[in-house]
Amino acid sequence: MRLRQIEVFRAVMLTGTVSEAARLLHVSQPVVTRVLQHAEASLGFRLFERVRGRLQPTPEAVALYGDVERLYGEVERVRRVSESLRHKGAGRLRVAATPSLATPLLVPAVRRFCARHPETQVQVLTHHTDEIVDALLSNQIDVGFAYAPPRHEAIASEPVAAGRMLLAVPRPQPLVMSKSAGGRRATLPMRRLMDRAFIGHDDNTSLGLLVRQTLARHALEPHATLEVQTYSLALSLVDAGLGISLLDQFTALSADASRVMLHDIAPALPFEVQWLRASHRATSSLVDDMRVQFAAAAEELSASLPSRLETPVVSFDH
Repeated sequence: MRLRQIEVFRAVMLTGTVSEAARLLHVSQPVVTRVLQHAEASLGFRLFERVRGRLQPTPEAVALYGDVERLYGEVERVRRVSESLRHKGAGRLRVAATPSLATPLLVPAVRRFCARHPETQVQVLTHHTDEIVDALLSNQIDVGFAYAPPRHEAIASEPVAAGRMLLAVPRPQPLVMSKSAGGRRATLPMRRLMDRAFIGHDDNTSLGLLVRQTLARHALEPHATLEVQTYSLALSLVDAGLGISLLDQFTALSADASRVMLHDIAPALPFEVQWLRASHRATSSLVDDMRVQFAAAAEELSASLPSRLETPVVSFDH
C-alpha cells in the first residue's frame, strides 16, 4: 500500500464513512472512493463492505489495521520532526542510559538539555549496557551512557564522568566507629560488617565484577540476604532498613540523607561512565550537547560528595 492509500484506509477505519473520511483528510469524497478502490485492487481483497450506510471493515482490514496504525504513528513522528526543523531549526534526540544512571544523572542532564533546546523532541530510555549497544547499532537511539561497556568495533566510547563505590547504611543502624592510631580518620574494617544484612547484586557489569573481585581478594563473604539487579533498587532497600550495600557514587548521592548514611571505601574502588555512539554515524550537535549536559550533571552531583560522607571510612585492608 502507498502512503496515500494508508491515510485513506486509516481515515475510513476511524470514521466509518467516505464522507467523514473525506472531511478528516480535507479532500473530496470521490478522491477517497478512488484511492480506496486502488488500494483494494493492489491488495487483491476487499477492505470494506457497505452495511446500512456505513463501511464495515472486513476481517482482512481488521488484521491489517494494527500494523497500519503503528506505521502511521512513525510517519506522523517524521512529519513533526521535519516541521520542527523547517520552522524552528529543532530536531529529535534519542538517548538511553543504564537504570543506575537514569535517575541521578540522565534526568538532570535532560532537564538541562531541554532548557537549551525547548523545541527538540527527546526520547528518553533506560536500557542495560548490551541493549544500549544493540540499539545504537540498529539506529534506535543516538547516544547512550553506561559503565565500562564491552568493546565493539562499531561503537565509539569516551569517558564522560568518573566516580567511586560507596557503602550505604540505614541511618537507624549506624556503623560502630573505631579510632585509628595516630589521629588518622576513624576506620572500620570491612570484615567486621560481614555479619550485617548485606544487599548484593546479581550484576554482570563492570561494577558488579569490581565489587565481587574486591570481596573475593580480601576473602570476604557478606551475609547477603537480599540480591537485586539494579543499584537504584539496592538503595531503596537500604532506605527501607533491610541492609547495607555497596553502591556507585551517583546512585548513592541520590539517597535521602536523613535516612541513608554514606561511607567512603579504602582503598577506593573507582569507575568511569562512558558515553557511547555508533562510530559509523556522524555526531550531531544535539548529541554533543547531551554529552556536555550529562557531564555537567555528573560534576554538579559529585560536588556534594564531601559533605555527604560520614565516619568511619570502611577499609578492606584491615
